[in-house]
Amino acid sequence: MQAIFEPTFVDARTPDFEVDNYLRILVAIAKADRENGPRELAFIKEQARRLGADAELFIQHTDKHFGIEKQKVSRLTALMILRDAIVLASLDRNFSLPERQRVYAYAEKLDVPRKDVDRLEALVADHRVLAERWRQLVAGH
Repeated sequence: MQAIFEPTFVDARTPDFEVDNYLRILVAIAKADRENGPRELAFIKEQARRLGADAELFIQHTDKHFGIEKQKVSRLTALMILRDAIVLASLDRNFSLPERQRVYAYAEKLDVPRKDVDRLEALVADHRVLAERWRQLVAGH
């Protein structure tokens, strides 16, 4: 299976990165949108695999009401959550206004300025462009 999003991933042993909160919040975000399905869960499972975590455990034991506002997370964890919330929201290649507003609401709860969310969105878009250029190069186009 081709990875959905493959930027340099944070090392799970980095002291500022909180694996449990990261995965729980991503699962809650995915479950909160009734239009999310297998692609979004596959993304979360891949991220959990990269972190050496049991995705099924988080998926089974985290519901859509898991509160972001109840979690105090590091800036690194907050940025990773927001980056991947943007990825989740744009898996269909359409990061809609309601999805964008939801990500801004998460950012506010995580104490991340809107300008940083906009920069994350640009990074995700840049990555997609580079990944497509790579696929074209490999295909000989």
